Amino acid sequence: MESSGKVSIQLKGTNFGLRVIFPESLDDDVLLEEFKAVPDRAYILPVGTGLVLDFRSRPCSGELAGRILSDVVWPRGLDVLAWLTSDAESRSRLTQAGFKTEEPGRGAFPDVGPLIVNRSLRSGQRREYPGDVVLVGHLNNGAEIFAGGSVCVLGRLKGLVHAGRGGSEGIYVMAASFEPQQLRVGDKLCDQFDPNMKWWKKPVIITLEDDNLFFRNWKTEPESETL
Repeated sequence: MESSGKVSIQLKGTNFGLRVIFPESLDDDVLLEEFKAVPDRAYILPVGTGLVLDFRSRPCSGELAGRILSDVVWPRGLDVLAWLTSDAESRSRLTQAGFKTEEPGRGAFPDVGPLIVNRSLRSGQRREYPGDVVLVGHLNNGAEIFAGGSVCVLGRLKGLVHAGRGGSEGIYVMAASFEPQQLRVGDKLCDQFDPNMKWWKKPVIITLEDDNLFFRNWKTEPESETL
């Protein structure tokens, strides 16, 4: 998200859901307005996951915490797993108020074989699996796949994919036709795609390298670009 041309609030996908990183210098009122402006689609998370609100070293007053709850968390029905801050006074205040102030556990996903889904997924349908997922069909708009491993869609990828919920090393997303609603590989989240981009509606393999989504042609891999 951007404010006055500068990067402010950051969203990063994780294996426990989504980390919301608040800039340390942003005014409380501006921070709250930017947090309220984050689109609902950014909070499409698998069951059992939630948000970590990461304030870094900035203070979090009782007033700001209350406004975040009343203006953003409760209206959207969000599950906040932790409120993180290195500011000692704020951390003590949040802990006394009953908020969790420790990094959530990152339990490893079990070593399992791939899940093969032999049909297309329609809007509203979801598949969650701790290993690799192979979809023999289309992932239509509004359909979702959340995988601890890689995801291969042997048709049109038009919905939401989160691969590498257990870590991004060696993880990829493969699609016969790349037209996503939202894509996450490990900690990297992207929900803004341009239909004019080079790889739109093309067969691609996407990996996470140096914190960038890296695209290669599925068949010959002669060219690549980052997003």
